[in-house]
Formats: sequence, C-alpha cells, structure tokens
Amino acid sequence: IPIYITPQDGDQVKVFNYLMKNAKVTKSLPISKVRVKPNQDLTELRLDLRQETQYFSFEKAQEIADTSGLFKKEATPDEQPIMDSVLMKSSPCQLNSNYVLGLFKDNSLILTKVGGISNISTDFSYLHPAPEQNEEQEMVLVTKKFKRSENEKMKKTREKQIKEEAKKREPWWDLTYGSSSTEFAQRELDRLFSTQESQNAEVLLPKINIEEYELSFLKAAHAGSKESVIDKEQQPLLRRPLSELKKMKIQDMIKSFLLNVKVTSFSSLLSTLTLNDLKQSKEALHCLHDCAVLVQGNWVISSEVLYPEGTLCGVTGMPAKALAKARTFILLLFAHEREVKRTFVTTQTRLPSEEVTAILEQFSARNCKNMWEFSLPTDTEFIRRHHEDVKKQNFLWNLERETYEKDKYKIPSKALEIPERKRSSSSRMSSSEAV
Repeated sequence: IPIYITPQDGDQVKVFNYLMKNAKVTKSLPISKVRVKPNQDLTELRLDLRQETQYFSFEKAQEIADTSGLFKKEATPDEQPIMDSVLMKSSPCQLNSNYVLGLFKDNSLILTKVGGISNISTDFSYLHPAPEQNEEQEMVLVTKKFKRSENEKMKKTREKQIKEEAKKREPWWDLTYGSSSTEFAQRELDRLFSTQESQNAEVLLPKINIEEYELSFLKAAHAGSKESVIDKEQQPLLRRPLSELKKMKIQDMIKSFLLNVKVTSFSSLLSTLTLNDLKQSKEALHCLHDCAVLVQGNWVISSEVLYPEGTLCGVTGMPAKALAKARTFILLLFAHEREVKRTFVTTQTRLPSEEVTAILEQFSARNCKNMWEFSLPTDTEFIRRHHEDVKKQNFLWNLERETYEKDKYKIPSKALEIPERKRSSSSRMSSSEAV
C-alpha cells in the first residue's frame, strides 16, 4: 500500500478535543467568532445561544449580563445587555506522542501531520465577576530604592520575566470561521488529503520491505532514541536489510548486526542470521570475541568498534576515546550488577548527562526504582553451555577492572569469578577404573 504525506504546511493543522454532547442533540451551536494567540497556542470560540428554544431564559440571561458586566460593551445604549453567547477556551493537551490525520483513499494511505492538540472547555468567568474598584484610591507610602548591580543569574531571571510579560501581552488575532458545509471548508479539506494525482503530496513510503522493517524494529528495541554521530567507515554496515547481511562474510555480518542492535543473546543472533549448523555456530562465537563483550550472558558491541579511535562520536560530538572508556566502564558495572545509577556513572565518567543517557539507552532501560536495568535477562543457558568463553570474558573484565582501579574509579569490590569446569562423577569413576 503506498503511503503519502502532505506538504509541510500540514504543521498548521490543529485538533480540538471538544466536550461530549448528548446523542439526542443533533445540532451544534453556531460559531460566531474565533480568535487566537499563536505564540501561546490559545484559541477562543464564541458560540451563539439559540434564544428561540424553551431552555433559554431571557430573565436569567439579563441577570447574568448585569452581574458580570461582560456583555455591556456588546449592547447598544438603547438595548439592555443580555447573555446570548457562550465562550469556549482552549488549553494545551500534554501528549508524549506525535499524531497524524489519516485518510484511506484510492487504495492509498494519505497522512497529514497534526501541529497540536488542545482541549476545549466552557469559560465560566462570568459566574465569578471581579469586584469593582473605587475610583478614589487611598494614598500609599512609596519607598524609593536604588538599583543594585545584578549578577548573571539575576539578569537571566529578569529577562525571563520580561519574556513572560510580553507573552501575556500578546494581542488576539481574529480568524474567519467557515462551516464544514461551505465550499471553502471542503476545499481546505481536499488540501489536507491531496492525492498523488493532485501533485500536492510527497511520497513518504512507496513500499515497505519486510526485512528492512525487521532490522529497524530490532534496532529500535535495543538502541536509544538519540542517534550518535557514526564514523563514515561504519555507515555502510548500518541499516542494511537482512537479505544483504546474509550475503556478507560471517564476520562482517555479525559486526553489522551488532552495530544495529547493540546487544543480543547468542541464540537470538543465530536464529536471526540463520546460522543453524554447528560449524557456523562455532565460527560466529569466535567472531563475537573480536567485536563484542559478554555481559550477563549476552553479547554487546564493544566500545572500540562502536567508537573508532580518532573520530568524533556521541550526541555532542566528543572524542571517541573518552566515550569508549566511559562506555566500557558502564559495561563493567553491568557485568557485576543488573542495575546501575545514572548519577553515579556521570560522576565517575565526568561525561555530559545526555551522553551518559545515550550510552545507557543502548543496552538498558530505566525501571520503577529510577535505576537503569540491563535490557536483556541473564542468559544462564549460554553461561552453562559455553564455559570456556565465559571464563575468557571474565578474565578480560578483571583486567579492565584493574585498569580502572589504577585510574581511581569507584569499581565493584569483588572481581568476577573465573569458574572451573566441574568434572562429572562418571568421568572420575572411569578414570579410576582405568588406573
């Protein structure tokens, strides 16, 4: 199915979350006036009340107008003010996701970006009129103070207050409202959902490849939302469909896969890359030692491969050597514990908080205790089956631990255990019999 997106002026589309009404009410109140404050994203709608219905009370409408004083300006000197309209005001809707308007037309999906979503509610300010101030005000003692020299913090606070006051003084802009049944409204609706034939739409996704989608899904599941600055030599290995990956050499295939997903279990890697026979499995395990490290029984792309020396990487474009050292330290912590604290990592590595967060998001996720927990469960099956590989990786982690200890990093008090292979009782018996 071809997918199209309308031009960039679709950002001007606003969606209003209107109050629900009774199903028996078939007609809506006519909108007589619309005005907006663009910078504050505020909208006011004035709806005319139907005075001919049995639910409208002239006496009550006049009483409200006299009490509130909000409708006196609209009435002529010969007329008595009356509340004949209702004011609706908007308030921003706090949402964590982006939304689009979609229309399925001519076997195509047409999308229009939503610029904002607001809640619309009735303004009841007329029920609480402000007290009238007396024209004659009492004399007030005024104290004269000289302006003090302000520091940088005071200056920023004052500038912020000036901006907020200027925002409050923003004027209202009147808009022309068109009913949905008018020709103007229909023409605007056609512009929102213009098709390919009208040449007002841009092709967004003409065709979706299922293998590309699988790989992008794996990357989104394991990697963070912020993209890092990647070295140009690594770009050919990124964002390749699985069909192309499987044509590469097994070493390049595994490296490219890990650069995309950042962390994976050994069984998941074999099943995704269809490395089914024993020979391919052993070769894949041998390649993993060259480009990845073992954490909690899972394989994580090594920092030296992700951040090549002599390049600028990360969110802020930092030297690769500093990022690689900090990332390896974080992986060392995860090799000992399931959870780490971001503030502790930031203090030890002395990296910007956004860089630390971007690294943590590669292979962990924030939990309810406000700690960062390793994203994959401990692969006990791999640890049990591949004893020698675990032993080798734990030995390398202990060497890294000694290096960071010399650099005065706060590291776990205990080194990783290097387990010895347990000999089965049957093998001991057979050896004794042989003797």
